[in-house]
Amino acid sequence: MPEFEGYKIVYEVIALPKGKWSILVEIIHRQDGGVLAPRHNPFPNHPFDTKLEALDQVNQYIETVLAEAGTEAKQRRVA
Repeated sequence: MPEFEGYKIVYEVIALPKGKWSILVEIIHRQDGGVLAPRHNPFPNHPFDTKLEALDQVNQYIETVLAEAGTEAKQRRVA
């Protein structure tokens, strides 16, 4: 899982029946401990075939969430 500066990423890979996998993720600000995204499954209706596939999708999801959070923070500073 890549490092995201300023954030702590907590994740749990869960084994499902029939060899499928799911993942829970939580995104926390390192500086103040504030929760950006509480623990949740970003793909509740999509079980993955492998752990690697689940982690790859979560990496993309985290990048998107952090990019959106960065954009919102910049907009708040301007306003």
